[in-house]
Amino acid sequence: MTSTPARPATPKDAEELLRLRVDVLTGRPATDHWRTTFLTDMQSRLGTDPHLLAYVADAGDGTLAACAIGVVYRGYEGPSYPGGLWGRVHTVVTDRPYRRQGLAEAVTRALVGALQDRGCSSVELIATPEGLPLYEKLGFDPAAHYLTLRHPLPPVPAGAAGARNAGGAA
Repeated sequence: MTSTPARPATPKDAEELLRLRVDVLTGRPATDHWRTTFLTDMQSRLGTDPHLLAYVADAGDGTLAACAIGVVYRGYEGPSYPGGLWGRVHTVVTDRPYRRQGLAEAVTRALVGALQDRGCSSVELIATPEGLPLYEKLGFDPAAHYLTLRHPLPPVPAGAAGARNAGGAA
């Protein structure tokens, strides 16, 4: 495939975005609550919320072949974030029958361009091993200083007031 048009997603694409998103959950459960919340959020925000962006490639049969979903975040202005905005790519997925046709690149390029057009001076993502070559091709660089906390902080032991900051400021 030489040229693949990517288009902005609309609320009508929400069910297909859900189908594709579930495909990349990497073993995490897609509960009914999670599915309903995702679907409702996509239906209500796509095309109306300037902070939620999604680009899709149509499969031609009423389904989506690929998608890229991202969010604009507001932080503090600084040398790395002159306008205080940064973007995050939350999902890039291509349906299995359409892989290796340039679709992921098309939707990702469209999404990153839209994030930059919205003023994001930095765009981040978490790459899977299979997606890493694409993101490197697009100019993404590893940022070894990022850490993720997915569980609540452990309780502070009794008598250790201020112990959380004992190691220095972050």
